[in-house]
Amino acid sequence: MKQEEERLTSGQVGSIVKMLGLTTDREFNCTECLQNVSEFAESQLAGKPVTEIIARVEQHLALCPECSEEYDALRKILQAGQ
Repeated sequence: MKQEEERLTSGQVGSIVKMLGLTTDREFNCTECLQNVSEFAESQLAGKPVTEIIARVEQHLALCPECSEEYDALRKILQAGQ
C-alpha cells in the first residue's frame, strides 16, 4: 500500500512564513509573557510608548494563541473598569 504524502496548503505555508518573520533572537516564553501581560495591557489602553519588555510581550502574543486569549480576557476586564 502506497503511503500518501501530506502537503501543506499555501495558507499553511503563508502562516509559517509570517510566524518566522515575527521571531527574534530573544523571545519571552509563556511564563515571562504572562508575568508582564498586565503591564502591556495597561500601556496599550493608556497609549503609552512601547518599552523593550512591552515589545517582547507583544511579539509573544502575536505567536502564541493561548497567551493571546489570556491577554484578550485581561484587556476586557481593564476596559470594563474604566
